[in-house]
Amino acid sequence: MKLILLSLILYFCSRPAWSRSHHHSSDTNPVKSFKVLMPGVRPPTDDYYMCTSVPVPAPEEDLYIVQFNPLAKAKTAHHMLLYGCEEPGSEKETWECGVTCRGAPKIMYAWAKNAAATHIPKDVGFRIGKDSGIKYLVLQIHYAKRIPESAEKDYSGLSLDITEHQRKYLGGILLMLATHIQIPPHQTKVHADISCRYTGETDLYPFAYRTHAHELAFVITGYHHDDSGYHLLGKGNPQWPQAFYPMNETHRIKPKDNLVGRCTYNSESRDKTTFVGPTHTDEMCNFYMMYYTDARYGKAFHRCFGNNEPSLVKSLPPGSDTPLPPNPLLDAIAHGHHHGSSMAGGHDQEEQNWTPMKKILDKEEHPQNVYGGSEDVNAEPEPDKTAGEEEKESPVGGSEENPATPGCSTKHGCKVTQFGLKSPNNPKPKTDLNKESSGLPDGLSLHVVKNWPKLNNLQLGQIAGIATDSKGNVHIFHRGSRTWDSESFSTVTNEFNPDLIREGPIQAPTLLTFDQDGKIIKQWGEKMFYMPHGLTIDHDDNIWVTDVAMHQVFKFNASSGKKLKVFGEQFKPGQDLAHFCKPTDVAVLRSGEFYVADGYCNHRIMKFSKDWKVVKVWGNVSKRKGTDGYPLPTDFYVPHGLALAEDKKILCVADRENGRIQCFDLDGNFKYQTHPREFGNTLYAVTYSPHNGGLLYAVNNADPGDNIVSQGFTLSIDTGLLLDTWKPSSQGFGRPHDLAVSPDGKSVYVVEIGPNKVTKFTSSFNEGIHQTVKKGMIIHKPDDAVDVIQKDEHTAPETHLSDSATPIVVGVMLIVPVVVVIIVSVVLKLKRSGKCLGNRRLSYNDSRFNLGNFFNKHKGFKQLYTDEMEHLNSEDSDIEEFDVVETRKT
Repeated sequence: MKLILLSLILYFCSRPAWSRSHHHSSDTNPVKSFKVLMPGVRPPTDDYYMCTSVPVPAPEEDLYIVQFNPLAKAKTAHHMLLYGCEEPGSEKETWECGVTCRGAPKIMYAWAKNAAATHIPKDVGFRIGKDSGIKYLVLQIHYAKRIPESAEKDYSGLSLDITEHQRKYLGGILLMLATHIQIPPHQTKVHADISCRYTGETDLYPFAYRTHAHELAFVITGYHHDDSGYHLLGKGNPQWPQAFYPMNETHRIKPKDNLVGRCTYNSESRDKTTFVGPTHTDEMCNFYMMYYTDARYGKAFHRCFGNNEPSLVKSLPPGSDTPLPPNPLLDAIAHGHHHGSSMAGGHDQEEQNWTPMKKILDKEEHPQNVYGGSEDVNAEPEPDKTAGEEEKESPVGGSEENPATPGCSTKHGCKVTQFGLKSPNNPKPKTDLNKESSGLPDGLSLHVVKNWPKLNNLQLGQIAGIATDSKGNVHIFHRGSRTWDSESFSTVTNEFNPDLIREGPIQAPTLLTFDQDGKIIKQWGEKMFYMPHGLTIDHDDNIWVTDVAMHQVFKFNASSGKKLKVFGEQFKPGQDLAHFCKPTDVAVLRSGEFYVADGYCNHRIMKFSKDWKVVKVWGNVSKRKGTDGYPLPTDFYVPHGLALAEDKKILCVADRENGRIQCFDLDGNFKYQTHPREFGNTLYAVTYSPHNGGLLYAVNNADPGDNIVSQGFTLSIDTGLLLDTWKPSSQGFGRPHDLAVSPDGKSVYVVEIGPNKVTKFTSSFNEGIHQTVKKGMIIHKPDDAVDVIQKDEHTAPETHLSDSATPIVVGVMLIVPVVVVIIVSVVLKLKRSGKCLGNRRLSYNDSRFNLGNFFNKHKGFKQLYTDEMEHLNSEDSDIEEFDVVETRKT
């Protein structure tokens, strides 16, 4: 009884009080005011992102936000975002925003540069509480400058008008965002483009738009494209107040229509290349739309990330990058030179007077050419440069005079070192890689094959995997209309989104087969998979695939498509020997034994017998570093791809986030690793060809800050030396994800997940040709690596099923989990107590306690990106205006 009484007290004292009821000016239903403010803070450094959270006033009821009123000034807050969350990213009152939400964050409102409130149409509301998935509101503010101790604390935030009355239409936000921005210095006009197909199920009716970028952008334009052509949604100068401006006409965006956006920059003031990033010296390209849709079936958030339909960008109407006419009033407001506003961040800001902006935002007084007005569609566009474009083309593979990759990785620098343990047979480090021999013989150079494959009208989704069979046919594994984004998985449990499970598997055929000429000869795999990833074909042409959503590995008969085997529990991630957690790839021996890269969560390699029994596991994530500055051998951070060289008795692993290839013998004993500076920070895939003494082919997926391009690599498997680099053009690949080599070793295929494409390369080698080294990287390869590496006291422990434990150890292992569970249960109960115990949060809605997640935090490591948003991390703040995936590119 005491416990029940205590629980009731804690529940009611955790409910924040609403302010006195009033009436919305356009509605007779009672509306209440609810403030979300910083609790008096001083950001300690420049470019600091701070978050705070408050629980929804009545989380078990349906509530609707009908007005957002900003209470901030640009001189204090660079920009401000409001997110809806199931659970906030931290239990603290305020925290540095590495993570805004536990789970998928939903952007609800954005503000910058002294923008005024946005008018929400009558009968439209942004739903929170109950089954909306929003139990907390998280306020994120980017403070461009620190606030010293001598200055007043900041209380910036928002005042929300909230009603319990059900709205006829659901309000929502659609965010269009460029994922690849590379702006060379001293340019007058550089573009970053966005394009995608709207994949929602209900019509959207946008009524307001907002643009966001940093210092270099001078115009951002958004279009809706359908069968009748392009329709201007909005055009804005991101240097003016970043409000949600009303659209000049009514738009209707239907499913399968297209969305296109363009940001245009002037970098004449910069002396170095500018990339996408969170600070005010980096750049962004965001176009927001506020919309309303069907309240029963519509969704409150949609996204359009990257340039997925390049042909639409090429056909943009003239004038898409023409600047808007000067507007001194908006310039003055953006820089704070106006009257009638109260103190920045103060509690009394609710009634502040934003008369100049109110006039501009009033539809009746909104002039056509103030912000986003009509433009001269007959104007001729000026010559431009796309962000990321190089000055001139270079041949595939590069040369000594025109190296494929100038400069060094910003993470690892140019220093060439020995790796791991010392060996008397290691060559001495070379200090000038450009003084290598004359390069790879012409017979081994790779050249692009144009117009391959022949897709006709076939639409490809994100292509995650590729493999070739014994006949030389090419198989790809793609995701159809489904994409991996921040809402796909729980960031806490790694479980697939239940809403997507209810939607069912991908309806389109996910496995496609092409002959060597690029003609499609087979399609299958429809209604079977939820999030395709790895694809492998064994010596009998059986097909093996991994599905990261289902957390399973499948084996199929290639000719019949019959499922032969499956391992792992459907939709249940785990760390034990009976479960996977987002497995990435498979490699199969002729004996029937096989390896699985259990990549995204467990960071391990698992070896199975031919009857699917686990025989060995190795791999770990740790902070340990070798003398070369890299993690020690057998440590992985997303083992993303496998290459099996059975003739050499070697298994090589693409250690993705560590930017290297690690090679082992077939029993999992470390042999060597290689990480040329050309790899950069990430290495996505590796494959093997036994021809020419044994070659490894690999692809990276470069970050903009690496100062390198995404490209392919040819290496000697015996020495680990880099023989050649190759790419489809001077710009390199977009987002390469996997590659495969033909049985005769003459063709290499690379797939990308944005743009969704396959590129074929060919060579004309003669068997046994002498291999010379173009560029080398010294690798550690001990005389007897199988024994030596196991003697290293720093090597990660391996898991053998035959190991035994003493009764004392068994007893401790049984007792400790029980004690931990009891302690955690008590702590969780205390954390549900709300404000009365100094903690405002409720528990995460998943009632299960997962010890695996508790121990798998990996603090001190960089944030892991997943597939769909290149270079952008949803858990990094201003990559900004979305806190939307842990993802780079899976």
